[in-house]
Amino acid sequence: MKREVLRLEQVFVPPWLSGLSMDIYEGELDALIAIDYLGMDYMLDLIQRNLPVHYGRVFYGGIRVNDQEMTACRPNKIAVLKKKSSLIDTLTVAENLFVIRSGYRKSVINYRMLCQQTKSILGPLGLAVEPGALVNSLTPCEKLILELAKAWVSGVRLVVLREISNFVTTDELMRIISTVRLLSGRKMGFLYICNHHQEVFRFCDRCFLMGQGRIIKCLEKEQMTDTIIQHYCDVFENWAHNKERRKLYENSTADSKEGFFCNVEGLSFSMKKGESVILLDSDSRIINYLFDLLQSGKKFPLSMIRIDGKLWNTGSPSCALIPLRPVSAMLFPQLSVLDNLCFMLDHKVSGFWFSSKKKDAIAQDLYPVFGDVIYARSLYGLDEKLLYDIVYQRILLQHPSFICAMQPLASADQLMRLHLLSYFDRFRQKGITVCILGFSLSDSLEVADRLLVIKDRKIDREYQRSDFLSYPGIAGSRPE
Repeated sequence: MKREVLRLEQVFVPPWLSGLSMDIYEGELDALIAIDYLGMDYMLDLIQRNLPVHYGRVFYGGIRVNDQEMTACRPNKIAVLKKKSSLIDTLTVAENLFVIRSGYRKSVINYRMLCQQTKSILGPLGLAVEPGALVNSLTPCEKLILELAKAWVSGVRLVVLREISNFVTTDELMRIISTVRLLSGRKMGFLYICNHHQEVFRFCDRCFLMGQGRIIKCLEKEQMTDTIIQHYCDVFENWAHNKERRKLYENSTADSKEGFFCNVEGLSFSMKKGESVILLDSDSRIINYLFDLLQSGKKFPLSMIRIDGKLWNTGSPSCALIPLRPVSAMLFPQLSVLDNLCFMLDHKVSGFWFSSKKKDAIAQDLYPVFGDVIYARSLYGLDEKLLYDIVYQRILLQHPSFICAMQPLASADQLMRLHLLSYFDRFRQKGITVCILGFSLSDSLEVADRLLVIKDRKIDREYQRSDFLSYPGIAGSRPE
């Protein structure tokens, strides 16, 4: 008989949660897919720290730990693993595994015994690292496995894996899933949070669909099919199969001119002007190096980059870079919405900042997009969709000839993915060369002409748009 790890019964916490009900059992790896992210952060805080609820009950290990009459915020032994690691980089693997955890009360540390225990725990999990190695020398995949081991040592019964495919490769993801399966046999439950069903259908036991602060459907293993999921993702499906939109990519806008050329540390590829290409890093993480090279502007003897046939120059308005978290990396919250939008226009329009008429003209042009928000004096209090609009509208105003985006759909729910992809459609219409870098595909194939798969820091496979259906890896929607 399955033993329950966590159960939420009709939990109401306006405006975030609206009758949320969910149950997770020992030995299971369940998935949680967000149609929208409303209430996601509050739900995770709730199950970890038992925050107050307006109505409903929360059970952990079969014991009621929270309801509308309880006010004590007592923590549950639940671990949330995400990109920002809970490990301390300047300490060793053994110290992070045993010393830096609740319940460790020894005042004298026996490092010899500590190293032996570390090897006995990490060995069966397939993590061959030295107990004395510093954590900052580990890869993101190794850090995740170490965090899983630490959760088991600490007596954690439920582990939440939150969007880990945004920073680990496909091969590393399957290695982590193997570790999860091993630990699930040790009376642990797992919840895998992601934004696309095809990422989890192949290895999860059940799948929860979350929208508007509640679970709208729980899919059992036999129900995890594209046909069934389409009933709950019809907005995206209708957009993806729009005839006018499909013509935009069937009739290629790329011409014979060179739009982008890259030769970095043995990685060499070229793009035609107006072409959209995805660079999928399957194991070596060279895309981080490439993006940092474009972002930092440092010149390396073993690298060469050209845009429109000309050698690339740092800060050139012909190139636009979209980092992993553009809302936090590209915007200035203390400045007005209009100043953020016009940040790059001084390269295009001479004396722009000295002409109030020119700024007013921009405000009038973008009023249909932002409404009265266009005149806001700061970005504080604006929702995420508006902040992304500011980022992408700024790029449209800049009108670069080349755009490089690092995982633009990472951490985006279904509705946000649709919204962001519509901007890539506009880049397409304007004939801008677009290069998308990523460890996972999500739905980015919808806006691509080619897919280049990197292995051992070189191009291993190439897929044209007509061949996307033959790609064997984990992907999102694949244009026919």
